Amino acid sequence: MFVFAISIIVFAQLGCISAKAITSSRQVTSDVHLAVSPNCGSLSGPPADINNGLKPLSNYSTIVAFGDSYTSGSIFNGSALPPPVLSPPNPNAGGRITNGPLWVENLAAAANATLQDWAVNGSVIDHNMYPSINFGDIPDYLTQVQNYIGVRPSSVVDDTLYVIFMGMGDYELRNEIYQGPQSLTTLASDLIYSILELNSNPVFAKNFLIVDNYGRGTESTAGDAYKESLFNQLYEVSNNLDYDLSFAFVDFKTIWDGVLNGSPGYEAFGYTDAGACLSNDNSMNAECDDPDHTFYWIPGNPSAATHSIMADYVQEVLAQCGS
Repeated sequence: MFVFAISIIVFAQLGCISAKAITSSRQVTSDVHLAVSPNCGSLSGPPADINNGLKPLSNYSTIVAFGDSYTSGSIFNGSALPPPVLSPPNPNAGGRITNGPLWVENLAAAANATLQDWAVNGSVIDHNMYPSINFGDIPDYLTQVQNYIGVRPSSVVDDTLYVIFMGMGDYELRNEIYQGPQSLTTLASDLIYSILELNSNPVFAKNFLIVDNYGRGTESTAGDAYKESLFNQLYEVSNNLDYDLSFAFVDFKTIWDGVLNGSPGYEAFGYTDAGACLSNDNSMNAECDDPDHTFYWIPGNPSAATHSIMADYVQEVLAQCGS
């Protein structure tokens, strides 16, 4: 079952790394590479990769991240993450649902920035939209933001980049949303509201990176409506002089389509397998022979190799898709 499912088992963090702990070889292996380019567009057009005023990545000394398992390092209070190492048979590298560093860790490393990670494995945007589901103690995205505002770690406003990568869990649970999948657009509005809240007192955040990958290689009318609503509302915000903010929109659809949907195909990226190395995140039993060249680590969640090219793609969008 995909990791966003509510019944997911979350491994407790090990107090220390055992003698068998191994660092992901992705940290020294770089032959998986991008084989697609950003789909640059404009805010007045359909959803596309855009950079609306963000500075080069090296200008940011702090990255504050909100999201789900794609972005969660298992410590969701903004403090330092544990090392991204595997301790077999636990398949989660330092609590991450992958076998090495996350894409946002790679992004922070490229910027030489401090990462404050508030993302939570299994999170959706707003629990209130799912009256039939008990999420237990998993905070939703809106709670992540409130937790951050409540603590307000010290940072220089101009030097802080806020990353928001949500929507995949909501899309997976779209049939459980109050009033059905069409209400995904309400969740897009919730995301925009949270950005404006962060942009106001007491945080005054100015720089945002909004990431989408709602269907992970699949599309639907409801999913496209969600993404279009999010993108169109960003356009409206950009035209409102009351808001002093810059942002980029990055759509990982281009990577997922390139790997999974035949053009140019997974082999062009250096992968040997477009599937997953493990069948679930419970154990490393039956691990694949070549984890450094598989697209997914477990079904639906990227391998460390994929996390690396995700960070590369973001950097290309920031550099190539300026308005």
